[in-house]
Amino acid sequence: MVMLENAHGLRAEIAQRGAALAGMWVPDRDGQFADVVLGHAEQSQRTSGRSFFGASIGRVAGRISTAGFVLDGQHHPLDSVDGLTAHHGGPDGFDARDWQWLGVRRDRARLQLVSPHGDQGFPGALTVTVDYRLDDTDTLHVDYAATCDRPTVVNLTHHPFWNLAGEGAGVVDAHLLTLPASRMVALGAALTPTGQRPEVAASAFDFRRARAIGDALSAAGDAQLQVAGGLDHYWILDAPADAGVRPAARLHDPHSGRVLDVLSDQPGVQVYSGNFLDGSLQGASGRPYHARAALCIEPQAYPDAMNQPDFPDITLQPGAVYRNRIRYRFSKDTQ
Repeated sequence: MVMLENAHGLRAEIAQRGAALAGMWVPDRDGQFADVVLGHAEQSQRTSGRSFFGASIGRVAGRISTAGFVLDGQHHPLDSVDGLTAHHGGPDGFDARDWQWLGVRRDRARLQLVSPHGDQGFPGALTVTVDYRLDDTDTLHVDYAATCDRPTVVNLTHHPFWNLAGEGAGVVDAHLLTLPASRMVALGAALTPTGQRPEVAASAFDFRRARAIGDALSAAGDAQLQVAGGLDHYWILDAPADAGVRPAARLHDPHSGRVLDVLSDQPGVQVYSGNFLDGSLQGASGRPYHARAALCIEPQAYPDAMNQPDFPDITLQPGAVYRNRIRYRFSKDTQ
């Protein structure tokens, strides 16, 4: 484990397994610090099973339909648990690997992972680096870069589970979420995209103005909420990706006063309300984590893009550099 710290006392704990954000301590409106990401009670829990808590996800985040894809006319079957979909890079995804430390300073750390050709079924050797930096504007920078030796597909993301009231503090239903996104990606029964991109207006998925998460989840009869058991969807940001790093989400806990702004250079964000947390995992606080104990906001490319002809391409060519730049900016409300 490595601990980063800035001049204001904010701390970010980085784990080698999964190149993960294992803890993030930020102050509330009264200056009281708390860890605001879900994490394990013991380090050994990080190496047994897959929780994805704070992890780097790859080679392709999310679910891939048919557990395979075609690239340059060749079909690539992927490692899968059920044979129907591949999830978060496969059964042995990047979250389950021990990354290599490349450098550590008081406010920053760099890690690297080399994924060989054929890893989990993906073509080409892929070299990935992630840079963490905690600056004095109370912003945690997470920057991914990747290169390959033959054409492959890449869609990395970062997977913290946020509870701004403090990890183990209960459900996040009262948190206010804002997403500058007028469209989302609809899901089918296997939680893979249908290819449709409906407008969010007048639906449970309209967060263009700040809205309590519990209010959205209580929408009766919403078919998309029912298929996923809550939020587990991709929102397409209104500002195009070529605009660079721009606002992607805001999360606000009115009780503590903590505010998290997520900025990204990706076309959208996957938002997940912890639907599969069932109380079997005990957190760093010693309390079990139940559904809606946190909210994930994962900047990334469109899900299942290699099997969706109308979605932007996620192919990476030799000589090119894949990048995903994420900013987590912390502040307090003025109440």
